Amino acid sequence: MNGFAVINKPSGISSSDAVIKCRNALSKAIGCKIKCGHMGTLDPLASGVLLVAFGNTNRLFDFLLKKEKSYVATFEFGEERDTLDAEGTVTEKSELPQLDKILACTNEFIGEIDQIPPKYSAVNINGKRAYDLARAGKEFEIQSKKVYIKDIKILGYDCEKDKCKRIKLNIVCGGGTYIRSLCRDIAYKAETLGYMSSLVRTECGGFSLDDAVVIDEFIANPLSNIRSGEELLSKIMPLKDIDKEEYKKVRNGQSIAVNVQDGSYGAKFDGKLCFILKVENNTAKSVCYLED
Repeated sequence: MNGFAVINKPSGISSSDAVIKCRNALSKAIGCKIKCGHMGTLDPLASGVLLVAFGNTNRLFDFLLKKEKSYVATFEFGEERDTLDAEGTVTEKSELPQLDKILACTNEFIGEIDQIPPKYSAVNINGKRAYDLARAGKEFEIQSKKVYIKDIKILGYDCEKDKCKRIKLNIVCGGGTYIRSLCRDIAYKAETLGYMSSLVRTECGGFSLDDAVVIDEFIANPLSNIRSGEELLSKIMPLKDIDKEEYKKVRNGQSIAVNVQDGSYGAKFDGKLCFILKVENNTAKSVCYLED
């Protein structure tokens, strides 16, 4: 059983909890345990699109990881929390910022930026998760990394006169972006403090909330909510048919000659998805086997 599901994860459960529920439901339906994983985590506070992969479709994780995602986020101003979201403890307070300053600052974060992930995150620090170190009260530093923000749109805001209490944004970004960190950094730029009070992922890997099912719906009928790995891969890269001789060569670890642009391609043989090919200078070689 290979494929994936588009789940609308509710707020209040972790991505791992959602995966376990989906895995148990599908395993029961097919009568055996199935490998299952999510393809891009959502914090427990966050809701929205979570792609859950089954079987060999899990091998597409690395190819999907950096793909574009969209969020609707609400940022609150006037205080900072240790987790940078509503579940954390207040660590410091500040005056509310001027609305025009917040509006101006958001545009400065469009493009490639340096971002420091939250200390309460799954970032690996010398073999340990940052959130475990933070919960244990350990002192540590997280290095900044490059992330890409494609677009930020203002959806609404609440003010006290000319002071901004909260703002609602639509954010389109590349993989690996922490929206909690974006909130912190926008607040700092506006000379105030802030935290993220809500987050909804509206799109991931080309799939939107309109494509998603709630977990209870998946559990009730998992087999009818499984999509093919080919459908997922087609959102990531072009698909290419190969013939029997090409299939044999690639299967045996050999390269084949192709007449396509450099890049990654999903290879199909006899109507089935079988490899991911990396093409350089008209030569293709498998970088991922998708067959059993």
